[in-house]
Amino acid sequence: MKLSPKIQKRISELQVDSYSGYELSLEKICKELNLACFEADLDDGLSGLLLKEGESYSIYVNNNHAFSRQRFTIAHEIGHYVSYLMNSFSKDELEKEGRFEDKAVTFRKDGAYSDAETEANMIAAELLMPKEKVAELLKQELSPEEMADLFYVSPSAMTIRLQTLYPSLSII
Repeated sequence: MKLSPKIQKRISELQVDSYSGYELSLEKICKELNLACFEADLDDGLSGLLLKEGESYSIYVNNNHAFSRQRFTIAHEIGHYVSYLMNSFSKDELEKEGRFEDKAVTFRKDGAYSDAETEANMIAAELLMPKEKVAELLKQELSPEEMADLFYVSPSAMTIRLQTLYPSLSII
């Protein structure tokens, strides 16, 4: 699956002035999208959720998870919301159910998820680890762990992003 050009364009718009070095300001993105974001004491198996509350949507992230996991979860929920706004894979479920519960937010490329989950993961990865910034760090010959630290993501998310962008890369 590839992200549609309209979603890619929206991601690029959201990224403008949203980085401090390589760290994406999720707070700024949420503010721009009029999304409230809260930490919550969720069941251990629940990473986060996107929930319609009145006429707006809110993100809830598990406060028991590691910081890097929380960041990916928030970006993933933003991904569902962007998908919804762009009339893509998340639209029907959000209109029907008014929520997305993500019990196991991981960044995988093996097709084990619905199109809505896959798309939300792809949006999250592009928001947090943009292809251009990843390429900059590759030129500096940083390890996946060093890159993960700069993007404030987990080493596994960074490794999968590198594998997705550069399938023949040998440092992974």
